[in-house]
Amino acid sequence: ASQLIQEERETDRQTLPENFLSPMSTNGTIPKGNAGQKTSANDKNEHVVQAHLPPTGASRRPSELPQSPSNRRISVEKPVGGRRTSITKVQIPAIGRPSMEYSAAAGVGNTRGSVENPRSSLQMNRASTEQYRRSLEMTRAFVQMRQSMQNDLDKPKDAPAVVVEEVKPSKVKHTKDSEGSEYKVDEHKLSWPEFAQRLEITLDTRDPAKSIGLTSAEASARLEKFGKNRLKPAKGKPEWLKFLLLFVDKFMLLLEIAGVLCFISYGLLPSEESSLILGCVLFGIVIFLNIFTYFQNRNAGRAMASFKSLLPPSCRVMRDGQETRIAAEDLVPGDVVIVQAGDKVPADIRLILADEMKVDNSSLTGESEPQPRTVECTDELAMETENIAFYSTLVLNGRGRGVVFRTGDNTLIGKIANLATGTGDQKSTLQKEIGHFVRFVSILAISMGIIYFCISIGLQLGQNSGGDQSTTTLAILAVVNTIGIIVANIPEGLPGTVTLCLTIAARRMARKNVFVKKLDSIETLGSCTAIASDKTGTLTQNRMTAAHMMYEHEILSCDFNITKGKFDPSNSTCAALIRIAANCNKAIYDSNPENLAKPIFDRTTIGDASESALLRFCHQLEDIEVTRARAPEIFGIPFNSVNKFQLSIHRIEGEKNLVLLFKGAPERVFDRCTHVLINGKLKPIDESEKAAFESSYETLGSMGERVLGFAQLVLPPEYTETYPYSPEKLNFPTEGLVFVGLISLIDPPRESVPGAILKCKGAGIRVIMVTGDHPITAKAIAKSIGIIWDETDDDIAKRKGIKKDEALRLPECNATVVKGSDIPDFDDSKWDAVLSKRQIVFARTSPQQKLQIVENLQSRGEIVLVTGDGVNDSPALKKADVGCAMGIVGSDVSKEAAKIILMDDSFGSIVAGIEEGRLIFDNLKKSIAYTLTHLMPEIMPFLVSINGNVPAMLASIIIIFIDMGTELVPATSLAYETVEADIMLRAPRNPLKDRMVSKKVLVYAYLIGGFIETGACFAAALYVYQVRGYPAYTGILARWPPGSDYHHPACDQLCSDDYYVQQTEYIAIATFFAAIVQMQMWNIVSCKTRKVSLFTHGMRNSAMNVGFFVSAGIVFFVVYIPGLNNAVSVAPILDAAFYAIPLPFGAFLLFYNEMRKLIGRKKPDSWVEKYLNWEPPFTMRPGGASNRRNDPEVISRPTPPLYTRHPTAFPYTTKPGWVEKYLN
Repeated sequence: ASQLIQEERETDRQTLPENFLSPMSTNGTIPKGNAGQKTSANDKNEHVVQAHLPPTGASRRPSELPQSPSNRRISVEKPVGGRRTSITKVQIPAIGRPSMEYSAAAGVGNTRGSVENPRSSLQMNRASTEQYRRSLEMTRAFVQMRQSMQNDLDKPKDAPAVVVEEVKPSKVKHTKDSEGSEYKVDEHKLSWPEFAQRLEITLDTRDPAKSIGLTSAEASARLEKFGKNRLKPAKGKPEWLKFLLLFVDKFMLLLEIAGVLCFISYGLLPSEESSLILGCVLFGIVIFLNIFTYFQNRNAGRAMASFKSLLPPSCRVMRDGQETRIAAEDLVPGDVVIVQAGDKVPADIRLILADEMKVDNSSLTGESEPQPRTVECTDELAMETENIAFYSTLVLNGRGRGVVFRTGDNTLIGKIANLATGTGDQKSTLQKEIGHFVRFVSILAISMGIIYFCISIGLQLGQNSGGDQSTTTLAILAVVNTIGIIVANIPEGLPGTVTLCLTIAARRMARKNVFVKKLDSIETLGSCTAIASDKTGTLTQNRMTAAHMMYEHEILSCDFNITKGKFDPSNSTCAALIRIAANCNKAIYDSNPENLAKPIFDRTTIGDASESALLRFCHQLEDIEVTRARAPEIFGIPFNSVNKFQLSIHRIEGEKNLVLLFKGAPERVFDRCTHVLINGKLKPIDESEKAAFESSYETLGSMGERVLGFAQLVLPPEYTETYPYSPEKLNFPTEGLVFVGLISLIDPPRESVPGAILKCKGAGIRVIMVTGDHPITAKAIAKSIGIIWDETDDDIAKRKGIKKDEALRLPECNATVVKGSDIPDFDDSKWDAVLSKRQIVFARTSPQQKLQIVENLQSRGEIVLVTGDGVNDSPALKKADVGCAMGIVGSDVSKEAAKIILMDDSFGSIVAGIEEGRLIFDNLKKSIAYTLTHLMPEIMPFLVSINGNVPAMLASIIIIFIDMGTELVPATSLAYETVEADIMLRAPRNPLKDRMVSKKVLVYAYLIGGFIETGACFAAALYVYQVRGYPAYTGILARWPPGSDYHHPACDQLCSDDYYVQQTEYIAIATFFAAIVQMQMWNIVSCKTRKVSLFTHGMRNSAMNVGFFVSAGIVFFVVYIPGLNNAVSVAPILDAAFYAIPLPFGAFLLFYNEMRKLIGRKKPDSWVEKYLNWEPPFTMRPGGASNRRNDPEVISRPTPPLYTRHPTAFPYTTKPGWVEKYLN
């Protein structure tokens, strides 16, 4: 290192070139003179001196540079002030006189030079002088630093470590990032020589727009190296595999195992044909449900195809110095492409020429405004800078040229596509609930079966000691009965019930403009605790609209629907302002007659979004054609990003001379004005007028609105229609204008959004805005719709004079606005601090950051619903528990990634969907409670027959008629139950505690309702045996079948006849069957409501009423149809008394449930509510900032009483008296 420094000392005596060093500001930013590029800021303790490495000849490629000893980097870790600091890096270049081409590009001035801005040559010369002076100063500092390094090297103590490494030419960074999903680029910040070196291309650095691109040979070699410019299809599963995977679903596996057990039972005991039938039925159910599910989800996995539809098929490119058109997929890094208005950008390109170019980035960033493109780097973030155009974005205006630096999967849209297709589907809450239920049923069934088998074997072997039955026969009987116990524990009809309930709910949601792609997402929708909503097109209309206007120092609304604080068209200044807005405007309506017949705000326009907004606003006052006919245009200059103004000259009725109308950026317009129009008179602009203008401008800007300034000037008489107006020379007055006023534009919120958000607050759901728009705009919209209503952390920080991070952690801070650029620095504690707030807005977020937000919400126990309409939203839509896309303005990509589509794009439809989701959860819970209750009557006959001498109470084949016949329609009819009054006043359920198959439901189904039904069924069957001559008290049931000497005292004959015994068994089985169906009718009536009394709720569910007749019809069909009844081991019931036995049991079941609900309503803190009622206490889930009972947004909203008959009924505001209580 010492020898190297000595060599460099000798070279310092040589004459240094002008552009040897690129001066750097203290914050690490290269001045604009150097092509407007920036480098990242350095650490506080780190000093960096950069030197360009100029090529030795104009034709030499960067990769061909010789590697000399001086082309090295020295890293020195140097102790300063007694402590160790960060590494100080000094890059020492080879000294040599560069070529003239490099000197012009890398040294000084704007790279566009005199080609695009000939008037800037004087500024360039001044910049050159200043650049040269600063270069010499930095060179002296450089020499002093090396001398200090040499002195440090001579010191034996505390000698710093010196590392010498060879500086190799950069290679093209065209591989996936380490995470594989983030879009990390720095090509937009590089100087042109560095950019050319990075891509290993030859670039005209003096005027990059003249670059001739690659040769065909180079392009072919690069195509071989980098591959096609297309999105690689995700590794998907073949359709046959998707179908087969449905058979390994947990519930399907449970049914399949039950079917296999039935076949085993039939194999062990062929006389039991019912086992064979039951096994076939179970597999039939599995196949039918899987076919239904497959076709339901068949169209859900085509996200990559929708991405490909965004890409252009061909493009214009420079090859071999000539412009030609090639397939877009043949583009390679280094190609120079040409785009113009109407083209899609064929790859990620850095612009080398931009002529009034604007692109539509809305699908990638969420910005509704067209974004200008220039050749200058305007921001360190690639998503924000104006010198990059992204793959698939549409060029709306102008033309441009750019160098391709990213292709295929490495482009921004490629990263988004990888995120969308690589993100696995979230398991729905319903799938989790079913998995939980399957585990419970499996453990219960297997445990019961094992216990039954052990006891049965022990008893039967004991009773048969010395008998004529072999041990094998007894074991087979025990196994068959054990299989019966296991199968009886499985609710075979439950999957069909759940599927039908979800299908009914999906159809009902479709009528509310919510299209459900995946049925199980309906229940998840009702469970969501947070909504991460996009702004543009979801919360807002995605259509710029005139919001306010300012004239004569007053800000007024442009809303035609209000009467106070509204603009006054009769005011002369206001009329002048509207006249300028209408005439200094290039936007027009599409001339299609169908378009012109539409309402004004629904018409398609041709022109800029801002001018279209002004067009619609002015048209509401007067037909725009009439307005423009009174002021024909003579000459005009359209708006451009350089001048930032637009002007036009008109012959206006009532004016002797021509009038110049002027529109543009407010500060540009006001600077050109000398007077202001007040009450029709001109007033000179003084300090008070300037202060009034600045105050109004800041006020409108703080509302997140885009502000335009308007001015006019009556031209002198010599400027007539025949005057040769020149847009280049501006040979007419453009100064000394008269300022008229301001008009602000905004993408307004949808009308239904504020009410929908208020309803979400009442339901305990947080609405979080996640947008790519500017923080100020996002904050203004959030405040206007109710997402934010308190001071934000920024506001508190400014008020108290503290840092934003400190304000965020204060207890009084309930709201925060987070910039996407801050998210990469977040740790877990910062995420906790942000996500603990109830009012949150994320602005300027990238697709990767939206995905991070969703993941962090989910990791904190939130069930997240994400809304979006753009390509940038697709990864988050896929990752969310429920992805919700817009049906009208949404892209195909977002629709494919989502599980739910809003057909009317209304946020209010989401709230309707949440209400429907909560309703389906309630109804499914009722259906499951109803369905599980009949399992105990099905299981107990097998358990009581454990000693082998108890007569039959239920045949296996009857279980099929119950589960797939009498139960299916009534259980499904619960899906038609209407909402209860408090459904959107409850906090979201906690999935970890409030399960669909909760402990309370199981206690009711198996212990309370199940035993009541079992008692009714056994009572009815035993009564049959009693009437038929086999009373239980005689002990005959303990030694069935009766012996040949058995004689009933009331019978004149022996009651041991085989036919008579068989008929008695068949009648008892039929009665047991009818008793189960009857008790289930009482049960379903009890399960209609959670807490509201049946006598209040009523029996308006016509589907349930039909279900009663269907169930009764199936019983009649099975019991009384000759031939069928014998086949299923039943006989006709001829005694009406057999049907009457279950009636008191059913009445008791209804009484129990009504008392349970009554106590729950009257005493919410009682043990009945705590242990027996199905719903958890009314509390806010963790994640909200406060308990919902104390939330002012909820307190201010009256709570409907539980006995309100309909959710839309007007809630009582006073305590009801005895008249209301007893007579109404």
